[in-house]
Amino acid sequence: MAGSFEGQCIRLEVISGKNLCVLSERIPAGIYVSIKLDQTRLWESAIRVPSSNSSVAWGDTVNLPSHVSPQASVEIRASLELSRMLGNGELIGKLEISWGELLGHGDEPFELSFPLVRGVRPSVTMKAAAVNGCGNNDGELLNVSDSSLCTVNSY
Repeated sequence: MAGSFEGQCIRLEVISGKNLCVLSERIPAGIYVSIKLDQTRLWESAIRVPSSNSSVAWGDTVNLPSHVSPQASVEIRASLELSRMLGNGELIGKLEISWGELLGHGDEPFELSFPLVRGVRPSVTMKAAAVNGCGNNDGELLNVSDSSLCTVNSY
């Protein structure tokens, strides 16, 4: 990717979400955030059970390589089964966002709002920072085409 993020990674912390309504009105087994960089690489947060007020706390962190794509696709999904083995779950919200938009909040948490779902606007609170290097983490960035792993932190 050309520009000021060349050779850097974006450390993205998915803190929490609110107004997470499922369109099918089914009761989800859990909610997770999926971040796609291109057609082959993605990261998924831990699945968390929503509270009675349709909110979720994650606290998951991932280092994403910024050179792969000029933007990322951020999705909120409801897992309707106890695992994701039966599919990707139900889409609650989806946004395409550039690295510049993610980094435009400094080191402060910000709310990423999605289009309306059943009269409410789902949102995810995140924190983003540019960092040198993607290593020294415990988790994984999935390469859909060959199942190779990259790095992530989950707290």
